[in-house]
Amino acid sequence: MSKNVLQIVAGVVFFIWAKWLASDELRPELFGMAIGVAAALLIEVFFFLYNERNFLRLYFNSIILKPNSEIRLSIAYLFKIECRGKYLLVKNSRFKKETYQPVGGVYKFYHPEATHKLSCMSIITDNSIKNDEKSEHDLRLKMSKRKNLRKFLKWFFNSEERETDPWREFYEELIRTNILPSNHFKYIYYNMVGQHFEPIHEDSYYKIDTFKYVEVFTPRYTNQKQKDEIEKLLSVSSDDFIWVTEEEIKKKFTIDGKRISDHAHKIFFTKKLD
Repeated sequence: MSKNVLQIVAGVVFFIWAKWLASDELRPELFGMAIGVAAALLIEVFFFLYNERNFLRLYFNSIILKPNSEIRLSIAYLFKIECRGKYLLVKNSRFKKETYQPVGGVYKFYHPEATHKLSCMSIITDNSIKNDEKSEHDLRLKMSKRKNLRKFLKWFFNSEERETDPWREFYEELIRTNILPSNHFKYIYYNMVGQHFEPIHEDSYYKIDTFKYVEVFTPRYTNQKQKDEIEKLLSVSSDDFIWVTEEEIKKKFTIDGKRISDHAHKIFFTKKLD
């Protein structure tokens, strides 16, 4: 039995005892105890509402409106890589249409550490896309009962049993592909500059209610060589990556007609959740 349930039970017992069972001498003390319990509960409610203020609408949708409905989860991160007013995008190899997007991808969970916990939240792998070695253990999932969404978010923000470092996609999309030289990019540091989630909505592609959350990072280069190598890319012509302006990202097309992903604009979300 949870602490809050015990508090409610205790408060009710004190009130009933004071109202109908206690002597005149004991009654004021019991009423005082009942009021104290109620005040403590009220403080906890206000504390909860303040701490969860960013997610209240989300919880209303998932816990109150459609608690037993299926929902798709996509929990990702993006890099905002800027140089001289332009932003670096790389080719997305997953879709048939040639599209460019920010460096980044979906977080992964650790197997088997997190598998049991996710299963207890009625979560399974999303089979809407081809699952291969690269996408294995992605936090691209399906939850059969969305009332568990708050429990999932608490697990995610606890940052255990899951990937927390965005280096993997930076390495896979820029270093392994030889866009940047490995000798100067053994590793990078980074700053989280934004967090963003969309209200639950039907995804136009997968035709299912979806919750998308993304974290935005900027590289924090460890030396001047790394900055120089990024700057060199401005003068390189390649099909693997492009440099674009904010205006082009918002239009979803470059001046010369290259397609930009729908989610690329999210790198400009710079508000962090408290």
